[in-house]
Amino acid sequence: MQTIRIFFSKTDRAKYISHLDLTRCLSRAFARTQLPIWYTEGFNPHIYMTFSLPLPLGVEGMRESMDVKLTEDEFPLVEIARQLNPVLPVGMRVLEAAPPVDKPEAIVWADYEIRFYHLQPHCLKEELESFLNRESILVTKKSKHRTQELDLRPHIQVLHLEEKEGEVLLGLRTAAGPALNINPSLLLDAWQGEGGMTPEYTKVARMAVLKADLTPFA
Repeated sequence: MQTIRIFFSKTDRAKYISHLDLTRCLSRAFARTQLPIWYTEGFNPHIYMTFSLPLPLGVEGMRESMDVKLTEDEFPLVEIARQLNPVLPVGMRVLEAAPPVDKPEAIVWADYEIRFYHLQPHCLKEELESFLNRESILVTKKSKHRTQELDLRPHIQVLHLEEKEGEVLLGLRTAAGPALNINPSLLLDAWQGEGGMTPEYTKVARMAVLKADLTPFA
């Protein structure tokens, strides 16, 4: 038996598949292949499937990852993409499969690209830039077990902010992983909550998941 890490993208309409529905979707996809996937034992057998950093609903993922187990040690990993891609829904695609290198605890950062569409992109960019330059950005972060007041400033980095072809593009690096996971919506909600300009459309994509040394999680 071997553990395999599958890297995949989740874009377009697939970004609206919730995490719970994603596990169901992938379980059904695996069932339509000839891959030697390992199932748990007991009264309710299911595919062993773990995600390194679940993706927020409505956010695209350019390189997400999940771990599965194969019952065959020498199974050719190129077969995973070849067999899975034809049975995945539109917007999902396996990029590659490889033995896992890092543990999920190694995840420290995530890079996002946020696109804003507005009739006055220059004005929106200036307003957003002023907001992001604050010394502190206070938000309320809610989870299943607690609610806490948090200053986002130490936990985010602005990689770039530019106006391009009628859009405003924001490159954002946020704290991620089991210790602290910052959803970009916290920042956007705080901005909008203060009466910030409302974009016609906002598109958020997670571009990369990184370790402390800023190398990709593998």
